[in-house]
Amino acid sequence: MIYFVPPTRQGSHNFPLMIKDAVYYFKEGLRNNLADYLKAEEDYSTALELNPSYPDAYLRRGTLRYKIIKKYKEAEADFDKAVELDPDCAEAYLHRGIVKCHLLEFDRALPDFNKAVELNPYDERTLFNRGKNKFMLKYDEKEVREDLERAIRLGSVKAADMIKLFYETEQNSVRKAIEEGIEKVRKQ
Repeated sequence: MIYFVPPTRQGSHNFPLMIKDAVYYFKEGLRNNLADYLKAEEDYSTALELNPSYPDAYLRRGTLRYKIIKKYKEAEADFDKAVELDPDCAEAYLHRGIVKCHLLEFDRALPDFNKAVELNPYDERTLFNRGKNKFMLKYDEKEVREDLERAIRLGSVKAADMIKLFYETEQNSVRKAIEEGIEKVRKQ
């Protein structure tokens, strides 16, 4: 049986070793992400202590925090840092936009979705989320459909479902149900 011994933390005088240690904890975070979410969050945090300039670790920890642990504000801070370190990372903008939607901050989410589309115009997830966001902001049907239809052409089944929900059912009843749900969440 092979045992993995975690690297020892060295002082800042040994920076290259700290980078290797950060990679070790990043990989541990990826591995633990499948089974032990809190341990994965801890591993990503350790990787960032060892190398605070590691945008992928901020991206993965932020994704874990909002998708699994539901720590939206902390996830947003992680995505802010990932964007600061790697301003061309479309995925960081996408996930930060999604987090802002979870926080019911649709106005603040749209610029992130726009930037993500600018950086990667062929990502169905970004187009889908931007279309949903535009619907929530009461954009014109044509603009919402444009994003959702582009997402469909790229393979998004969710976007096709969204078009049916938004435009092939009674739109006012859908919008009213969504707005009522948002109000309930805000009151909690």
